[in-house]
Amino acid sequence: MGGTRFLVLQMKDLIKIGAIVLVGIVLVIFALVFLLGRGGSTTHDTGPEGIFNPGVYSSTIILNNKPLEVRVTVNEHEITEIYMTDMAEIQRIFFPLFEPRMTDLAAEVLHHQTAYIHPATDYPVTTDILQRAVKAALQQAVK
Repeated sequence: MGGTRFLVLQMKDLIKIGAIVLVGIVLVIFALVFLLGRGGSTTHDTGPEGIFNPGVYSSTIILNNKPLEVRVTVNEHEITEIYMTDMAEIQRIFFPLFEPRMTDLAAEVLHHQTAYIHPATDYPVTTDILQRAVKAALQQAVK
């Protein structure tokens, strides 16, 4: 009895298989985008030419309706210092992570000589706010 055999599938089985295949394809696409997207910006450029106008540049953050300045000091070829000024006592109370995160971020920026880094931190929002302020100050310094 070597006759032809037929496989009969119900419509609900076809829909389940189609959904599983579709989810698998979407997961593979997301994995590729994630893995390829992370390796793109590993350069340590500080700007178009990497040359600064020497001086002190600042950017302002508003915390608790009070300004807080992030200052960046640069010479002709490198970032020399990053610090915060005018942090009021009320800001220290309500935002206790800003000072330690600024110290950590400043050390990383000075080490890599760029604000375009991905710092490892447990406090991504605080780090992002400070990093944006440093980037804004550095944009003013680039020739």
